[in-house]
Amino acid sequence: MNLQRSSLVRNSKPYLFMAPALVLAYLFSYRPFFKTVANSFSLVNFSGKIIEFVGLENYKNLLVDQNFQISLLNTFRFALLFIPINLLVCLLAALLVYRKRRFAAWNETLFMLPMVVAMSSAALVFRALFNPNIGVINYVFNLTIQWFNDPAWAMFTLVALGVWMAMGLDFLLLLGALRSVPTTIIEAAEIEGAGPVAKFFRIQLPMISPTILFIISTRLRDSMLLSGPVLVMTGGGPLRSTQTLVYQMYIEGFSGGNYSKGSTISVVVFLLTFLLILLAFRFERRRVFYQ
Repeated sequence: MNLQRSSLVRNSKPYLFMAPALVLAYLFSYRPFFKTVANSFSLVNFSGKIIEFVGLENYKNLLVDQNFQISLLNTFRFALLFIPINLLVCLLAALLVYRKRRFAAWNETLFMLPMVVAMSSAALVFRALFNPNIGVINYVFNLTIQWFNDPAWAMFTLVALGVWMAMGLDFLLLLGALRSVPTTIIEAAEIEGAGPVAKFFRIQLPMISPTILFIISTRLRDSMLLSGPVLVMTGGGPLRSTQTLVYQMYIEGFSGGNYSKGSTISVVVFLLTFLLILLAFRFERRRVFYQ
């Protein structure tokens, strides 16, 4: 009897250790997700209680909503600007310091500094830098651009902040990937007469492609979920030129109390992000090399 009891206790230990994590995951991840999906198919009152089931009516109303169309367009605009610029800047920075030289550690530290700055603090700093009247950007480059009042330039401030915030981690990932390329392959290419450009595009770039795919996937997710910088820097303006999907969800659901519409936007963001990442992994089959 004692042997059976000790065996039962031993076999149940892994499940006991997993129980707190599963409870937290249910309370803060799965339950809110299913609640949001249920709200998107229902009419919800101001207190958050479901009144009646309306099916796809919320989605039909959302698709013809001009405000939603503007938010969708702005979200894709940010992603199309942010992801290539961020990847290019981080890759250039990694190429500059991936060889061990004097002061290399100092340069690496400078490139990784954005990792220790909170988003809200960085957003306030960038808001001051791009201030049209007292900002450093206009003063140094002798510009008169109204960054936060001109719809053509407001999105650029968000992209600049996004690149700076993402640079620390993405630079570190690319630096590690470049340094993991076998030196024997590089040396063999040099013996064959390959120049720096040929070595990069024919050897280094294909061998770091898994890291590039990871960065694209994570930054694609971040682009679709963009809201904090918008809230701190632009407030969705001017003329809704920086209003994104998640920011609109915040305005509709939390500020306006329209939980049905806010939940519907959340589900749409989830589906769009999921589909875009699936497309990125379809690209993996042709352009990503693991050996």
